[in-house]
Amino acid sequence: MAGLLFVAQTMLDSWAEQGKIDFVGNVMTLLTGDGKGRSYALDPAVRFIKVLGADADPNQLLRKVKSVAQLKELGAEAVDASVILGDLAYEVEPGFLAEMSALQAAASAKADPGRLAAPSAAAAGGPGAAPPPPAAGASRGPKPFSATPLPKDLEERRKEAEALAKFLLDNLS
Repeated sequence: MAGLLFVAQTMLDSWAEQGKIDFVGNVMTLLTGDGKGRSYALDPAVRFIKVLGADADPNQLLRKVKSVAQLKELGAEAVDASVILGDLAYEVEPGFLAEMSALQAAASAKADPGRLAAPSAAAAGGPGAAPPPPAAGASRGPKPFSATPLPKDLEERRKEAEALAKFLLDNLS
């Protein structure tokens, strides 16, 4: 589940009550003041809180998040805020999965806004100009950020991820 973020149903309900999102089925739309809200499909999931009526967790599910599809693969059954797997019952928190990499990218950009900015052609000596050679004895550290544009589909996905990340950073409490 690397790269995914769990958003609890209670958090989504709170955002909906505040008029920050519109949530229909598995599609969440961020409501922005500029009318350019974006929509995201979210996958239903649960976060395992505790084992009910037992001291051990032989399935090692505590503090993990599983999608509803993964629960079916395990042979587990979700009922309200519980999951039954074999003879064990777990208390779970219902919610949804969204991409976490977008949140991390936005957090880095918020901490260092200039980090993602591409150098301008004028600052690099004009169009087509080669960057200045390193000073004598200077190490050749990492290459500078490439100003090569992303393919159109990747650029659109990047913009959508940034919009979701900004919303999450502004509204997670």
